[in-house]
Amino acid sequence: MGRVYFAVFGSGLGHATRAVDISAKVRGGGAEVVFSSSGQGLGYLRKHAPDVQAVECPHLDVEWTEEGSFSSKGFVVHFPYMFRSFAHQVAFESRSVARAKPSVVVSDSKLSAVLAGRQRSVPVVTILNQFKVTLPPRYRGGEVGALYERIAGDVLGLLWSLSDQVLLTDLPPPYTIGESNVEGTDLTRIVKYVGFTTPSLEVNEEKLAKAKALVGTDKRPLVFVQISGPDATKRRFADIVLRSAEELSGRCRMVVSLGYLGGSGEPRTLASGGLLYDWCPIKDELFLLSDAMVARAGHRTIGQCIDTGKPAVLVPIHNHSEQIGNADKFQRLGLGVSIHSQDLTPEALAAAIDACLTDPSYKERLEAVGAVSSRYRGIDAITAAVRSYV
Repeated sequence: MGRVYFAVFGSGLGHATRAVDISAKVRGGGAEVVFSSSGQGLGYLRKHAPDVQAVECPHLDVEWTEEGSFSSKGFVVHFPYMFRSFAHQVAFESRSVARAKPSVVVSDSKLSAVLAGRQRSVPVVTILNQFKVTLPPRYRGGEVGALYERIAGDVLGLLWSLSDQVLLTDLPPPYTIGESNVEGTDLTRIVKYVGFTTPSLEVNEEKLAKAKALVGTDKRPLVFVQISGPDATKRRFADIVLRSAEELSGRCRMVVSLGYLGGSGEPRTLASGGLLYDWCPIKDELFLLSDAMVARAGHRTIGQCIDTGKPAVLVPIHNHSEQIGNADKFQRLGLGVSIHSQDLTPEALAAAIDACLTDPSYKERLEAVGAVSSRYRGIDAITAAVRSYV
């Protein structure tokens, strides 16, 4: 069998998490895998796939403010340096592909890997959550913003189409969660919708029983709060969650995961009676046991909520256009509640959690959309596409 060069976007953990799942299936078929990533993604890959070579690529990410927001000012100031970093990324990936001599390059949201694979005449399979870049809300609207988005979308579409296959990890219309990141583009000849890349939650009864004993078995509903994303974006979100936990303690049980890779896997008991993890080792069990979720608005998290039928309160990262669009579409589909970061207060969060726990319409809509999602298996579809080259 051949070798697969898997280039993984390093900001946050969603890309790296699915890379581990997909690579495990690819390796199970006899192929070899080499990872390339940076930042949080690289740390996750090295921890969860320690027997796979993972090379460190030059890091490229947007700027974040101390309040946990995407920094549009920082982006503008540092854009020339980001362009230079991107050029370094392309050169690095090209050299790494030449050394690895793979049968196929798999690019998870990394344009540098697409260009490197094309430069080295190696087939490229690209995995995307979003096809184009949209501006943060404060810059949207007006002729200039619309023109920028149209040009950027056309250019990105042209560059992504250099891939041999482009696989969008979403549901087809009208259920597309990342709708705002594909609207205005013609994807029919370029993209294949493969569904969410959420793995099946295979938790045995013994693990489930241990998790139940840990979180308690009283009659109050269980809410699992999963805080993800770049570490700089977590502090304010976590503070508000912990404050709302006190108000909700009489009505529900809460388990909070701060999502710090390498953090303690031992829970601390909150004053409200809930549990707090730096890094939660039983998140799959909690997904199954919970009555509602609170989370960011990444594709993988949303897919897991839909596939497990969990209503959710989604709090997108402030000024993060992709997550804002995802959360708003989730709410329009009637699957839960979206709260923009600037509107997040302990009172607003508590009210939204109460709504998810008491309004039966969310469960009904989740069942309907979940039936659509069940016809797709994103990880299996991507694995099959990769295997076709090795």
